[in-house]
Amino acid sequence: MKNPQDMDKQMGVMQESMLQMHEQMHKIMESKDAKERENLMQEHSKMMQSHMSNMQGMMGGDAKDRKMDGGMKGM
Repeated sequence: MKNPQDMDKQMGVMQESMLQMHEQMHKIMESKDAKERENLMQEHSKMMQSHMSNMQGMMGGDAKDRKMDGGMKGM
């Protein structure tokens, strides 16, 4: 198990990442240019994938073994 200082540091990094993704979503919603919106969406998607990998690592899992289907499979 990781020590509390490492967990606190990782949580701070995760919080910053969440804020960046939130800001990205606002930029996407405000964008009037389709190409810019597409680029912002791709950047956001990459950041989300990185974020999910980091979360899985914190929980001791292997992110590549899990799908990001939000539990909606079969619906």
